Amino acid sequence: MKLLFVNDDGIGSPFLRCLYTAAKARGHHVTVCAPSSQQSTTSHHYHTSAEITAHPLTLPDTDAAWSIDGTPVDCVRIALRSLCRNADAVLSGVNLGYNTGWPVFASGTVGAAREAVFTGVPGLAFSAEPRTPEDTLACFADWAIALTEYVAVLPCALDGVWNINAPCVPLAKVQEPVLCDLQPCIYRDDYTCAADADGTLHFRQFGLAQPAPMEGYDLALLEQGHITCTVLRPGADTGAYANVLADMPKVGNFC
Repeated sequence: MKLLFVNDDGIGSPFLRCLYTAAKARGHHVTVCAPSSQQSTTSHHYHTSAEITAHPLTLPDTDAAWSIDGTPVDCVRIALRSLCRNADAVLSGVNLGYNTGWPVFASGTVGAAREAVFTGVPGLAFSAEPRTPEDTLACFADWAIALTEYVAVLPCALDGVWNINAPCVPLAKVQEPVLCDLQPCIYRDDYTCAADADGTLHFRQFGLAQPAPMEGYDLALLEQGHITCTVLRPGADTGAYANVLADMPKVGNFC
């Protein structure tokens, strides 16, 4: 398959490298088009008039690689229209940190996968905590490529965006993937404010905290050791996807 890789943490992220290296090991054509700088929480932002520069790179385990001075969505749009036409799927991540609950809609990682679907290409977003054990991450990356191979050819491949998280547990404690819903959550952060003599105000965010896990939702299932899969789609009905994970090879087969 011809696979396009993107992220929002920047082209130098080791978690991005882990994902596309797993794809190359499975014999796929690998193109990487990732932001040249950190682009977290850019959601679906892209540029409509500014010039965007793409710098060619030589990276191990890739067939083509580009560092792009833009957002994750810029990367996908430019790649699918120029640098990686006719891609079979877009894989975004592995993000450095969970993408769980309603805040996924602020995620640049998820935004890139969503743009793929908007463009008519299956899109999957993958995330894991930075402290995820190396063997757990490697197993997750191998399974992620296998999931992509399966999902990309389904009749429903363009019905939604797959948002997938790896649990931050030792490999021996990783549980089988589950389809689940996003945890409803409300931002509890705030801003400090300082004023200049002329009335100019300076704001800085503080206190952004992860909500307590709610039973049955993605965050609680991650804490129990499951790989969590949420299909982001109108209506949020995941019933149509129930057999996908059942038909997939077990995660243990990749470890």
